[in-house]
Amino acid sequence: MVMVKKSPFLLSLFLVGLTAFLLAPPGMAQVIISESQEVSLGRQANEEILKRFGRYEDPKLEAYVASVGQRLVQSMEESRGFRYTFTILDTPEANAMALPGGYVYITRGMLAELNSGAQLAGVLGHELGHVTARHAAKQLTRALGYQILTLGIIAVSPGGREHTAEWGLLMSQIFQMLLLGYSRDFELEADTLGLRYAAKAGYDPGQMVSFLRQMKMKERLRGLGYHGFSTHPEFSERIVKAQTLADLLTTEEGSGEVDADTYKAHLEGLRYGEKGEYKRLKIYTAKGGESLPQVAQELLKDQSKAWDLALLNGLKEDAVLKAGEKVKVILD
Repeated sequence: MVMVKKSPFLLSLFLVGLTAFLLAPPGMAQVIISESQEVSLGRQANEEILKRFGRYEDPKLEAYVASVGQRLVQSMEESRGFRYTFTILDTPEANAMALPGGYVYITRGMLAELNSGAQLAGVLGHELGHVTARHAAKQLTRALGYQILTLGIIAVSPGGREHTAEWGLLMSQIFQMLLLGYSRDFELEADTLGLRYAAKAGYDPGQMVSFLRQMKMKERLRGLGYHGFSTHPEFSERIVKAQTLADLLTTEEGSGEVDADTYKAHLEGLRYGEKGEYKRLKIYTAKGGESLPQVAQELLKDQSKAWDLALLNGLKEDAVLKAGEKVKVILD
């Protein structure tokens, strides 16, 4: 049982929040922590995220990711005044996530799976959708009820980290959201917002649909899943909804940029897989007219790995490369 030191301020705030929570319509996602508390909570939780996963040290790549992210922020109608930051986490899992208050993360594993700036914009836009819709605050409220009031105040107040048990409970809930994803409705809303942000920022929203299809195939072939697109809800439903919205947005905003070669060029030397495997991404620039088996033979000394190249790059195995086209290759 969590014990909270009594004070008139905490008691009055607790009673206001409790009243709002109890009078809320059934099923309605209420938020009973303020945006300023979200920022403070996110700031402190950010320390835990970096401690747990580590930051991938590549200033040029992180600057590129941040430039795409800030371009999206500029396109958002409701930024809520948060100061958005974009950080690459040093982990091979394909994932992206966001904390309350504007902290957005993408893993090096996810960057290796993406194949264009537009796909990156779609993934970051999805996470920004979680932030602007305040999904973390809403889901914390659902999970902890009115208790989030006292826990939130303790955790983000001066000296709040002295309350180890309370902070641990909050972080447990936050990590569960980050690693397992949000509710079905929240994920669908983030899909919609992310596609809108990407389209308004001038990116091709159809690229996000291509990414979803690619991840669906990889999940079936090798069990590779991403919490934001696999568990809540099923891939098929989300792909259909995303395709419908992407078609509408393309009509309204135009087809938009893809930026495949620019994106891949930024991945040169990216660490791939576990740290001890010493694998890196090599970015091959096509001379024009090459096939993937030819590239596999030239760089990997094995034509049979053409299928792996196709899967990694979102290409067909019989694709003929254009002059200047970039291809990701995994080298030991």
